[in-house]
Amino acid sequence: MLDAFLFAWGNFVKLFFLFCPFFVLNMFLSLTENATRKDKHYAAVHVTYVVLVVAVISYFAGNAFLNLFGLDLDGFRIGAGVLLMIMAQKLALGSETPTATAQPKSVREIIVVPLAIPIIMGPACVSPIIIIGAEALKSPDVSWFTFLFGIVGFFGAILALGTILFFSDTLERIFGKNIIRIFSKVSGVILMAMAAQMIARGLFAFLDKSVVGQKILEAVIQ
Repeated sequence: MLDAFLFAWGNFVKLFFLFCPFFVLNMFLSLTENATRKDKHYAAVHVTYVVLVVAVISYFAGNAFLNLFGLDLDGFRIGAGVLLMIMAQKLALGSETPTATAQPKSVREIIVVPLAIPIIMGPACVSPIIIIGAEALKSPDVSWFTFLFGIVGFFGAILALGTILFFSDTLERIFGKNIIRIFSKVSGVILMAMAAQMIARGLFAFLDKSVVGQKILEAVIQ
C-alpha cells in the first residue's frame, strides 16, 4: 500500500510541474481578460474536465500506443525529453502572452483549443504521461493495484490546476501579473532540469541495451 501511495505522490509532483501552473494561469488570465467571473469559472471547470480525460487516456493507453507503432520506451523517452527541453527553453526565455488581437469573443472558444490542448496537454506534457503509464506496466515491481492507484496522483494534480484557474482573479489580485510571469519563467527552469534527466536516463538505458552502446560505455570506462 505504501508503494502505491508513493507512486501516486510521484505522479502528482511530476504532472503538477509538467502543467507549469503559473504559465497556464498567465495564459488563462490573458485569454479571459474581458470575460466575467462567471465565465471564467465556467471555463476553469470545463478545461479541468478536458485535461482529466486526455490525461487518463494517455496514462492507460500509453503502452498500447508504443506497441502499436513499435516504439522503444527509452527511445521515446529521449524524444519526449528533447521536446520538453524545447518547450521549457521557450517558457524560460520567451514571451507567450497573447496579444490583444488574439482575444476570443467567448470563453467557450478557448476551452478545448487552445487552453486544454495544446497549452496544458501539449505533446511535451502528454509524452511523459505515456512514459509513466508504459513504464509502470512493463515494470515487474509495479503491481496492477499500484498502477491503478497511480491515477489518483494525476487526479490530484489536475484538481490543483483547476483550483488555480478557478480562483485566477483572486491570485491575480494577490500576486499581480508580473509576479505570475516571473513564476512562469522559474517553472521553465524546473522543466529543463526534468527534461535533461529524461534525456540522460533514456540515452544511458538505450546505450546499455545496444551492442554499439556497450562498446561506447566500455571505451568511456577504460
